[in-house]
Amino acid sequence: MTAPKNKLAPTMNEVAKEAKVSVAKVSRVVNGKGGVKKDLEQRVLRAMKKLNYHPSSLARSFKQQRSMLIGIVIPLLEHPAYSRMASAIERRLFDYDYRALICNSEEDEERENDYIEMLLRQRVEGIIINSSARGTQHLAELRDNNIPIVLFDRMLQDVQCNQVFCDNSLGGYTGMRHLFELGHRRVGVIGAPMYPEPMIRRIRGTREAIAELGMDDDPALLVTGDTQLFDMGYQAAQHLLGLNVPPTAIFALTDVTAVGVMHAVAEMGLKIPDDVSVMGYDDLPIASYTIPPLTTIAQPLIEMGEKAVELLFKQIDDPDLAPEKAVLPTRLILRQTTALLRH
Repeated sequence: MTAPKNKLAPTMNEVAKEAKVSVAKVSRVVNGKGGVKKDLEQRVLRAMKKLNYHPSSLARSFKQQRSMLIGIVIPLLEHPAYSRMASAIERRLFDYDYRALICNSEEDEERENDYIEMLLRQRVEGIIINSSARGTQHLAELRDNNIPIVLFDRMLQDVQCNQVFCDNSLGGYTGMRHLFELGHRRVGVIGAPMYPEPMIRRIRGTREAIAELGMDDDPALLVTGDTQLFDMGYQAAQHLLGLNVPPTAIFALTDVTAVGVMHAVAEMGLKIPDDVSVMGYDDLPIASYTIPPLTTIAQPLIEMGEKAVELLFKQIDDPDLAPEKAVLPTRLILRQTTALLRH
């Protein structure tokens, strides 16, 4: 006779779904922090009883003990820009004798919420997050429930929390203007997934430059997909250079996709920048080592991570401080993949 499988213990997220409330409200009930309406508290308690949910001793002691833990939530760990920022945050936390719990949401909102639940159960003292959520409700609830948070790399207007980001609209505009000044009027733009907030702003910057400078506004020149990795740039470049009237330059809105573009261009027997100019965005270390070295828009990834830690600890030390928005500059890095258009 086969022994029955052990049933997994219910999670805080399951309690929240059963009670039809947020995970943050369940956390407040579990940890006795108050601030939850009586009827909602009763719904949570009934759901806990129905699911046989028993909070851990760690969760019950959330308020009484310091964990010296900070949660870091990033959207795509395998992307070098995100992993570079996470590394900078982790190193800076270590300087403060704190440790990091790094969570990879894979650009999935439900996965992100599950990780936030786990971080709350681990009694983190704050969360630094590059959120994949389309809305801001869960971030606002964390803030309202006195969980110190810093949103990094993504600017959101309708949530009051510390935010650290770069001016991505200006970065997109700057890249297009550089190509315009080199004589390029027909420029392909590779935007990777279009929904992350930084990408929306980068694309917006390119559109503003096209409109202001009178460049070719052919919709076929904008390519988006479902990934930010090398294969996206490779496939997008094949599409763009296969058009009846191909672009004379390609602006890939991440360095990773730009490397994919360069690989496709080489396979097609074309030369960079003689036949087509290529630009990236981020200024990852790899940009200096491509052949030829990649012209790109730099954003200060390390500084962004360190600033996020600074703002988080200011909030932990003084929860009544008004939230800050730190806007870090982007800049054009000229290397060897862009050149004057040859007529």
